[in-house]
Amino acid sequence: MADEEQDESGGGGGKKKMIMIIVVVLLVLVGLAFGAMTFLGGSEEEESLSASGEGGSPQSKLEEEIAATSQSEAIKLTDPVFTPPRKYTVNLRDGRHFLSIKLVAVLEDPMALSFLAQREFLVDDLVITFLQTLTTEDLRRVGGADLVKRELYKKINGIFTQDFIETSESKDRTPVKRILITQFILN
Repeated sequence: MADEEQDESGGGGGKKKMIMIIVVVLLVLVGLAFGAMTFLGGSEEEESLSASGEGGSPQSKLEEEIAATSQSEAIKLTDPVFTPPRKYTVNLRDGRHFLSIKLVAVLEDPMALSFLAQREFLVDDLVITFLQTLTTEDLRRVGGADLVKRELYKKINGIFTQDFIETSESKDRTPVKRILITQFILN
C-alpha cells in the first residue's frame, strides 16, 4: 500500500516537472517572438508615419524622422563625410567614476560638416552636458553605448536650423546619419 502511494506521488511529480518545462519553454518562445516582432516590425510603422508627414510641429516631425532613421542606414551611404574625432572626458553623475569617449559623426552632406564645424562649441556643450547625466549603471548595461549613440544622434541633429535644411541640396532634416564611438573607457 505504501509502495503504491509513492508510485502515484512520484509519477505525478514527473508529470508536474514536464509541464513546468513545457511552460518555461513556451514562455521563452513567446518572449523571443515578441522581441523579434518589436525589433523587426517597428521600423516599417515609423517609416510610414514619417512618410505621411503626420505630426503638428516641425520639432515633432524632426523627432519622427529621427526615430524612423536607424543608424544602420549609414552603412548604405554612397559618399560619407566624417567629422574629426572629438574626445570627451567627463565625471559621471554618481561622482565616483568617469567616462572617456571619442566620437565621430557620419554625414552625407559636406555643407552639414561645415555647419557643425562652425558650431563646434555648441556640440561640445551638448555632448558634455548629456554625458554628465549618465551613471555607471547606464553605461554598463547591455546597450549602454547604443543609448549614448542614440541620444547624441537626436541632440546633434537638433542643432540644424530650418534655414540650413531648406538651403541644403538634400533638404534632409537629419544630416547626421550615425554617431560612431571610436574609444570608450569607463573608470
